Order: sequence, then C-alpha cells, then structure tokens
Amino acid sequence: MSSANSPARVVAFGGGHGLSATLRAVTQLLASREISDLTAIVGVSDDGGSSGRIRTAFDVIPPGDLRMAICSLLPQDEVGVEVGSILQYRFPVGASNSGLEGHVVGNILLTALWNSGMSAQQGLDLVGKFFGVRGRVLPCSSEPIDLVATIAGINPADPAASAEVSGQVGIATTTGVVQRIRVQPSAPAVCEESVVAISEADLLIFGPGSWFTSVVPPLLVPGIRKSVINSAAHRVLITNLSEQIGETTGFTVSDYLSSWKSLFSDISLDAVVVDPNHHGDHDDLERAANLLGAKVFRIDVAAGGATHDPNKLANALRLVATELGSK
Repeated sequence: MSSANSPARVVAFGGGHGLSATLRAVTQLLASREISDLTAIVGVSDDGGSSGRIRTAFDVIPPGDLRMAICSLLPQDEVGVEVGSILQYRFPVGASNSGLEGHVVGNILLTALWNSGMSAQQGLDLVGKFFGVRGRVLPCSSEPIDLVATIAGINPADPAASAEVSGQVGIATTTGVVQRIRVQPSAPAVCEESVVAISEADLLIFGPGSWFTSVVPPLLVPGIRKSVINSAAHRVLITNLSEQIGETTGFTVSDYLSSWKSLFSDISLDAVVVDPNHHGDHDDLERAANLLGAKVFRIDVAAGGATHDPNKLANALRLVATELGSK
C-alpha cells in the first residue's frame, strides 16, 4: 500500500455497521504492516435506543457507534472475540424493570468512565488500551449533535411541500426525500485529536453506511470539514450496495455521488469503490465521478445482499491505494 519507509496512515469516517466493515478490512492492512496507523472518526448524532437514552440521561455523546468501532478493532483471536461479545451484549427487554433493559454493556462502560470525570476521548482511549484495540477511535465532536433535515414529500396531500425533521431516527426512517441536512448546534466543538489525525493521514476513507445519518454527519462538523479540505491525503468513497429504505429510497450509485457533490462541493474525491453487481447506468456513474475528480474502481466487495465483505474490501483498498500512488 505504501513504501517500506513510510507506511500509510489511514482515517475512516462514519458509524454503525458500514464503518465496522471498513475497520475490519483496514485492520487486516494494519496486521500485515501495510499501514502504520488506523483511526476511526465516528459520528455522535445517534438519538435512538440505548444511545439515545444515555445521551439524554447523562448529557454525554451517544456511545453506541463508538462502541461498535471499538469492537471492530479488537484482536480477532479467541479472547478478542469473547470481549467483543461481552461489550456488544444487550440486556433483554422484559418485565424486570431494572432500568438495564435494552442497554448495551459497552455503552454502560463508556458512560461510567465519562460520568466519573473522564473526557470522551480519555474514556475511549482507556477502553482501547485495556482491551488491546488496534487503532484509535475518536468522536467527530466532543459534544452530542442533532441532525436536522429538510425533507420533501412527507405530506401525501402536498408532495411538493417540505418540512424539517430533527433527529437521526426520524431522518433514517423518513418516507420523503432529503433535500438538505445540517447539524445543531451549527458549530459543535470539534474533537481536536480528530483534526490532528486527519492532518497526518495519507488516506481518508468515507463509507459505506447509512448515507445521511452515518456517512455524512462527521463532515457536517465545520472543524472536521475544514480539516478534510486542507488534508493532502487521498480521499476514497466506498459506495453502498443498495438503497436504504427511508433516507435513500430509490438511490443509485450515481445518486450517492451527486448527493456528495451537492453537500460537499469543496471536497473532491480521488477514488470511488463500486461493486460491479450493484451499480446502475455506466454513463451516469462516470459523469458523477468525473464531477468529483474521482476514478471509478469496479471491484467485487459484497458478502451477499447489502453487506460488504471485509476481506474483499481489504483487497479493494490495496488495489486502490496502489493505483493512486503517493501524493
């Protein structure tokens, strides 16, 4: 992936299962010493489930996506797998009324560290060190963020009308079309360690994942966006294998690229990874990629359905990095 004297430093953005697939792929490159450093920069806008309850109760950043990123970076040996299963354990919903119903062990652990006086980053670093995490997990912001989207077509009686929808859960499950999206507060406190990681990176990876609620949000933080714009690193977008019913119903691969251009006209891309079995019109895709300055790489990365295979994704990133060369 890089010269022997200068192994690459990689930063991956996002959240949820999409970021997890990317991290599992890139840890293979870390294990083979093709890269020297891996950092995950994770969104902090989740307002549902265990994370939503925790951020409301304790006024902390939602821990769920951060926990998933940590688990993706655990050693894949017997102990690492067992630790991951414990951190991912969700207490069943029942009639116990313990207050733990629906909460996840890893979320509780991070919240306990933060509530004891540690900063968000101190708690994440301690968990990473304690469990032998390969790489580092950083939040995009040190404070919780709310997403606010302008969505058309919500009202069947007036399909042309637009309305604002707040919250990650509401946007992810919308029946309308997302026209614009922003964060509230408009300029949340950026995680300074994230800014440093971006400035030192050789490769920035975006996606896959829920488009408006996982892939896009970190870049809506002004401090993150500015750092990405100023970065000399190559930028790679891994596209989704399908639409996501709700926030991207009806999207083709070229629609994702057009959305990026609309949202981030000041952030060009160097490469777009597209599974050859999951893209639409060839000409539309090439046009959309050209507008972003990106080369299209058609590589099999699917595990089946809408899931990316970490092994195939690792091979795809090797090929992309080799083709792009050094900047």
